Amino acid sequence: MKLQTILERAKQHTPSPQTTNEGEAERNSFVKRFPKESINNLTVEEYANTKTKDSFIYWLERKNILAGIGGGNSAKFGIYRAQSGDYCQSYGKNKVILEDEKLQKEFNDLINLIVQAITLAEEDRIAEISKLENPLFNMVLLKILNIYVPEKFLNLYSPPILLELGKELGVKDELLVPQFSIELNYEIKRLLKEQDVFAQWSTHQIGSFIWNLFAEMDAKIDDTIDYYLVGHTYENEGSVQDFLLNENSIAVGFLREDLTVYLLSENMEDIIEEKEETSAGQKALKQFFSMKEGDLVALKSTFTRKIDGKTKSILRISAVGKITADALEGYRFSKDYGHYIPVKWFDKEVKEYVGYGGYRSTINKVKDKRVINLVFMNEVNEQKVPATQELEKIPNNYVLYGPPGTGKTYHVVDRALEIIDNKTFNELNADGRDALQKEYARLTSEGNISLITFHQSYAYEDFIEGLKSDGNGNFIPSDGIFKRAAIEAMYDGLEQQNTREFSDEVRFEQIYDQLVTSGEKQNIQFESKTGGVLHIEQISTNNNVVITSEDAKTSSIISKDRLLRIYRYIKSNEIDWKSNVSFISDAIGGSNATRYWAVLNWILTKMVDEEIEDSVEIEGDEKKKIVLKALKERRAFDFTNARRHVLVIDEMNRGNISKIFGELLTLLEEDKRLTSENELIVELPYSKDPFTLPPNLFVIGTMNTADRSIALLDTALRRRFVFEEMMPEPETLESIGQEIDVEAMLTIMNQRIEVLYDRDHMIGHAYFINATSDEEIITIMQSKVIPLLQEYFYDEWEKIGLVLGGVGATRDDPFIVYEEKVDINQLFKQKPSIYVPTIYRVKKKLTAQELIAIYE
Repeated sequence: MKLQTILERAKQHTPSPQTTNEGEAERNSFVKRFPKESINNLTVEEYANTKTKDSFIYWLERKNILAGIGGGNSAKFGIYRAQSGDYCQSYGKNKVILEDEKLQKEFNDLINLIVQAITLAEEDRIAEISKLENPLFNMVLLKILNIYVPEKFLNLYSPPILLELGKELGVKDELLVPQFSIELNYEIKRLLKEQDVFAQWSTHQIGSFIWNLFAEMDAKIDDTIDYYLVGHTYENEGSVQDFLLNENSIAVGFLREDLTVYLLSENMEDIIEEKEETSAGQKALKQFFSMKEGDLVALKSTFTRKIDGKTKSILRISAVGKITADALEGYRFSKDYGHYIPVKWFDKEVKEYVGYGGYRSTINKVKDKRVINLVFMNEVNEQKVPATQELEKIPNNYVLYGPPGTGKTYHVVDRALEIIDNKTFNELNADGRDALQKEYARLTSEGNISLITFHQSYAYEDFIEGLKSDGNGNFIPSDGIFKRAAIEAMYDGLEQQNTREFSDEVRFEQIYDQLVTSGEKQNIQFESKTGGVLHIEQISTNNNVVITSEDAKTSSIISKDRLLRIYRYIKSNEIDWKSNVSFISDAIGGSNATRYWAVLNWILTKMVDEEIEDSVEIEGDEKKKIVLKALKERRAFDFTNARRHVLVIDEMNRGNISKIFGELLTLLEEDKRLTSENELIVELPYSKDPFTLPPNLFVIGTMNTADRSIALLDTALRRRFVFEEMMPEPETLESIGQEIDVEAMLTIMNQRIEVLYDRDHMIGHAYFINATSDEEIITIMQSKVIPLLQEYFYDEWEKIGLVLGGVGATRDDPFIVYEEKVDINQLFKQKPSIYVPTIYRVKKKLTAQELIAIYE
C-alpha cells in the first residue's frame, strides 16, 4: 500500500482512546496471568498443555489478545501436547515425541529463547533476536515480544503486510524478507511514529488502523475477473502505445497471421504452439486468447534506472482499462499491429513504480492482491521476496503413489511448498489450506513450479526436446517442459556476476542479430571515428555484416564472433571505447579497426541509451542463451542460495517413462547433477545443446496404482525415486454424515476390494472429504464410487454386490445391487437350451439405508 495513501487515510481517521484501552486491557490480562518474571518457572504443562484453556500457548492463540495468530497446528509453538497425550515437536512425518530428559532439555531451551528475546528487545538489541536459535514461528515470537515489550512493536504479525509497509517506508532491503519480520516490525513502528499524523497515536491505534486498512483494500478486489499487464513495444518496430490508446485496444505483435479461422477451434493452444516458435510468443498469445470481457488490463513497460546510486527496476503504467469483449469474440487482426481486442481506457495517467520491474513478459497475469491494488486501484503493492534458504539434503525425486482418491494431488501442493521453502510453508499452513493454494498458484505462475501430465502417447520429444515445423518446410529443435524447467533452475544457480555479464552479452548479440535480420532493410548507418558514414552493403551467408561507404571502393566483413571478443576486452579492461580505436587491434589483431569501431559504437550506444523494455525479456529464450553459454564455457554455478524449482508429473505411470526420459534418466541421480561429485553434462540429440540437471530442480510424480502397479515399473526408474505410498484414510471421515457412518462404510468396502481384487484398487477417502450431509454422500456413491467399481470389475456384478454389502434377491431388499427376475417362459416362445445368465441391476435412487447396509 502506498505510503501516501496510508497517511491520507490516517489524516481522515480519528483514533479512538477505546482502541488503546481495550488493547492494554487484553495485554495486561496476559501479563497478569503469566508475569514476565515467572516465565522461567513455567512447567511444560503450563506452557504446552493443549488440553486446558489456561496454558501459555492457549492464551497466545485462543484468547482475543492484540492480534490473531490462529489457524494451522500447534507445532508453531515449538512444543505442544498432541491428542495422544505426548509432548511433541513438529508434525506429520517430521513429528518427534519428547520424553523425560529430552523433553525437559528442549523445553528449557525454548523458555531460555523466549526470555533472552524479551531481554534483547528491552535493551533495543533487536537485530540480535534473529540470530537466536528459534524453534518458534516468527509470528509467535513477535506476539510474545509485543505483549511483554509493547512500546517497541506493533500488533501486526502478518509478513506480507510488514513487507509492504517496510518497502514503502524505505527500510533497508536486507530486512525485507519474512525471517526478519521481528526487526522489520520494530523498524516500521519507529518510522511510522516519525510521521506527524501518527506521532500522538498509540501502538494499538496504529496497528489496528493499518490492519483494518489492508483488510478494506483486499475486500474491494473482484475475484471473478482477471488482471493483466500488457506490453506495447514490438521488437523491431518500437512502441505501439499511441495506436492502442487511440484505437481503444490492446495487442500482441507475435505471429503476424490472421487467426480468425481458428477462433472456434478446441485446440487453440496447439495451433499457437505449432505456428509460433518462440516461448515468449506462445506464452503471450495463449494469455491473449484467454482474456474475457470485464477483465482489467494495464499498458506497461519495464526498465532499469539509477536511483541514489543503485540500479532499480521500474514498472511504468501508461493506461488502465477494462476489456469490453472476450478475446474470441472481439478479435481483430492487422498486418501492422498484429492481434488486438477492444478496451475501454478509464485512466491514462502515466505512473511509475520503483522496484516492480520484474513484470517483463509481453503479457503478465497478475494474481497477487497487493499488485492488483497498486496498479488497478492505485493503492496496494507487493514486495517480491526470493527464497534464499540453503539446500538441505532432501531427495530430488519423489513419487506419491496409491489408489485413486487418496489425496496425492492434494499432497503435491504441500510437498512442493515444503521443498521450495519449508519455513514459509509452515507459516502459511498455519493460515489454512487457502493460503497454501494461493502460494502454490503464485509459484506456478512465476515459473517455480511446472506441471505436466503423462499419457500413453507422450514422448521424449514433448518432454525434453524434439523437432517442430517452422511453417516454411523446415524442422527446428523445440524445447520440452523438462528442459525449460531445468534451464530456469540453472539460471538461478549462476553466480550473480556471471548472470549480469552473460545478460549483457546476450543483449549485445540480440542487437547484432537485429542488424542481420533488418539492418539492411531499415538502411541503418554507422558513424566512423572520423565522421564518415558507413552502411550495410549485404549480409553474408554466415550472417556476417558487410559494410562500406559511398566514397569507398572496398568493403569490410564484420563478424559477430570478433565483435564479441572486442566487447569482452572492453569489459575486462574497463576501456572507454568512445575515446580511441587502438584497443581493437589489441583485442582481435588485424586491420579494419575503424570499421569495427563504427559498428561496435552503434551497438554499445544503443545498449547504453535504450530503456530495456518488454521486447527484451529475461525469460525463456534469453535465460537459455545465458545458461548454455555458461555450460559451454564451464562457468561457475553456485546453488547454495538458489531458488528451488519443482516439476510435478501427474499420472506418471500412464506414460512410457523410460522412453520419455531417454538417456536423461541417468541425470536424475543426485551425484550426476550439476556441481555434484560425478557431474554429468550430455549433448542433446536434436539441438546439440549441452544439458544437465541442477540440484535445485526437484521432480514430484504421482502414480495412480489402479492404472498400473508400480511393481511393473522399470527398475532403473524405481531406484532413482523415493516412493511414498498414500493409502485410504477412512479415519479422516469420522465426522462426516448424520445417519451414515462413512468411516465404517469405506473401511469395510476397501477390505472387501483387497480380497476380491488387490490393495491397488481401493477407494480413497478424498471422494468423500468435502461431503457435508448424507444426501451428498449418497450422490458421491451413485455418481463416482459405483461407476468406479463397475470399471474395476468389468461388470462382474456378484463381486460389485459383495463389495457393496451383498446382492438382493429382489428390488425391495436393502442392497444396492439386486437380481432382476426374468420369466423365461414369457420372454421366449420356447424354452432356450442355452444358459441364460442372471441379470443384475443397480438401484437408481439410493437411500441412507442401502449405504448403512454396506457395513452393518
